[in-house]
Amino acid sequence: MLFRRFKMKLHNKKGISEMLYLEDEAGKGYPAKHVFTLSIKALVDHFKGHIKKQILDIELSEKDVRWVLTVPAIWSDAAKEYMRQCAIKAGIPDKMLKIALEPEAASIYCQFLPIERNPEGFGMTKEGTKYMIVDIGGGTADITVHEKVKAGKLRELHQASGGAYGGTAVDREFEKCLTDILGEKVMETLRKSKTEIYIDIFREFEVAKRTFTPDSEGPIRMTISYVALNELSEKILGKTLVELFKNVEGMRLKLDKLHIDVETIKRFFDPSIKELIQHMQQIMQNPQTDGITIILLVGGSADSKYIQSKVEKAFDSVRLIIPPEAGLAVLKGAVIFGHDPTLIKSRILRFTYGTGVCPDFDPTIHREDKKITIQGVDRCTDCFSVILSAGTEVEIGQEKVQGYSAASCLQDGALVQIFCSPKKEVKYTDDPGCFLLGELYVPLPITRLMGILNKGGGEAQPFIVVYIFGDTELKIMAIDAVTKIPTSCILKMKDFENEEENE
Repeated sequence: MLFRRFKMKLHNKKGISEMLYLEDEAGKGYPAKHVFTLSIKALVDHFKGHIKKQILDIELSEKDVRWVLTVPAIWSDAAKEYMRQCAIKAGIPDKMLKIALEPEAASIYCQFLPIERNPEGFGMTKEGTKYMIVDIGGGTADITVHEKVKAGKLRELHQASGGAYGGTAVDREFEKCLTDILGEKVMETLRKSKTEIYIDIFREFEVAKRTFTPDSEGPIRMTISYVALNELSEKILGKTLVELFKNVEGMRLKLDKLHIDVETIKRFFDPSIKELIQHMQQIMQNPQTDGITIILLVGGSADSKYIQSKVEKAFDSVRLIIPPEAGLAVLKGAVIFGHDPTLIKSRILRFTYGTGVCPDFDPTIHREDKKITIQGVDRCTDCFSVILSAGTEVEIGQEKVQGYSAASCLQDGALVQIFCSPKKEVKYTDDPGCFLLGELYVPLPITRLMGILNKGGGEAQPFIVVYIFGDTELKIMAIDAVTKIPTSCILKMKDFENEEENE
């Protein structure tokens, strides 16, 4: 529960950097990279220990294992890079690490479910089938749309989207209710001074959530630490727990058992379910997704019978499929993806990618406040030069080539700033929603630099940047335009802002 809350920071934190700190339930801060690194390292060590027990005479080398790290599809490139660095620090070799997108992994796994008969035997879908994958985890809901194409490959029809509609959204509603009953001071004291009791409450609530169904009759019961909570409420509020819960509608206290009526439990679920369904409906209305016949519900929260019933009712003309052990669909699909990443044929770009340029100023096109004068020439600053636009379908490994130049041969390299925006139309790098993804440093080869200096040259030095799209991560390669030799460019991701806030 705690790790998925920490993981949510990479989705909704405004500005992710090396200095990002996470707070535990007691309000104590820890470096985020340290938390994620140790979490991944624990999994790595567990796997290696398990293998060592099974295969006593074989020593695994770094090249023997390909590691797959799953992340929400709605994360930005900066967040993915952040997790990659954590994984490397945890002992996973960079070249042996693959980032997988969670709804994609689940989609791949479900292709092997024996649901429909086809010429090759049984499978989930046949060629031409369009379906929506809804991955409802602990924190986020990740939604994408796929079409089954030739050779069993999958084509993305709609860019990944989603929001904070996962299990923790239900927890937040429950916590709000408890705060209304017990007061903010009691809840704050629980979090900071009685952390174990606080966590136990939500562990019990997690069990209650899982046992609750649309057909449940009678109250849902969960155990609470009655003695400790009662002492705390008497000390802070001067009232017993019995008095505090006496007139609460839908909730009753009987010794150490909290009884919650079914209708009250539903009220905890309904806000996030409503947002989820509205989001799904918006995607369904997009012309790109016309013809969806299946909704695939996966993720830890997909096992909730109540969520299943609400989704099924909202989309009664579409077939709803929940695979066995829906919470493991991403894990199992990630294993398959690790063996064959080419199962995904194409993806839809979530962002418009571009660089900052400074063209000659044109008063009919450019804003007056963007005009600057450089060496006697009027130029427009902060112009956004598009590389590829959001919504573009890209094949795996699709390249986009852009030419640049260092201002002078006296420079030992050049800096290219790469910007992103969730909007298709972007004019300036400081437009609403646009953010700096990273800075690319391209060094000028020293042999070429010395040759130019010996000849007394001073002209600008051209170079080429190749942007490679379509994979789960953006890849970049720089090439010297004269020698045609690739150069080892360095891409440093910058802080990014939550795309939800930007939109």
